[in-house]
Amino acid sequence: MTISLSPEAHRLYLNQLAFYLRHSRQILTAWDHYSARHCDPDTFQPHDEDAYGLRQQQRDADTLSAFGRVYYHADDLVDVAEQQLAGLAPSQRTRRYAWQVRELRDATQCLYAVYDDWLAVRAALPESARPGTKAYEEALAESYAEAWSYLDQWAIHGQALFAVNALAQKQSTASAPALPAPLPMHRVAAAPSRVRR
Repeated sequence: MTISLSPEAHRLYLNQLAFYLRHSRQILTAWDHYSARHCDPDTFQPHDEDAYGLRQQQRDADTLSAFGRVYYHADDLVDVAEQQLAGLAPSQRTRRYAWQVRELRDATQCLYAVYDDWLAVRAALPESARPGTKAYEEALAESYAEAWSYLDQWAIHGQALFAVNALAQKQSTASAPALPAPLPMHRVAAAPSRVRR
């Protein structure tokens, strides 16, 4: 496998991933606060199942929305990381990163499958089931709920792609041939110029 991604595109995709990682942490933190306030502290059961379910649907939708830009290039990011890992010396750290990258590969494939399932479900809905109708929104919420755990895998392991990239760049810089030292410049004493008058 060769990397067909330009360095500029890779940098852009990593920036989009960084946005997702920040945003998903904020979404999860907000969810944790909501859950702590609206669940029994002993049983962890919601005080109001309906309100809790609606808030959970919002979490799922917000997380998928934040992942939107990454979604279209997730497999490219994973491909590059796998190629970079193949060029790194094996170590306990690179083995851990390789496992995390495999988790991201699996999560990406599952997200693509969830999307394909959603397209099939949407196509099978009656014509009256348009966005905003109960039938449409319930089917969409189920799709979002199914995607959430895979999006969470990206939130958990996505940082590994930055670590792998940094190691690969460090190794690339270290193995690059050293530039020859510049030739010393001889100082030429500037002779005072005679000005004719």
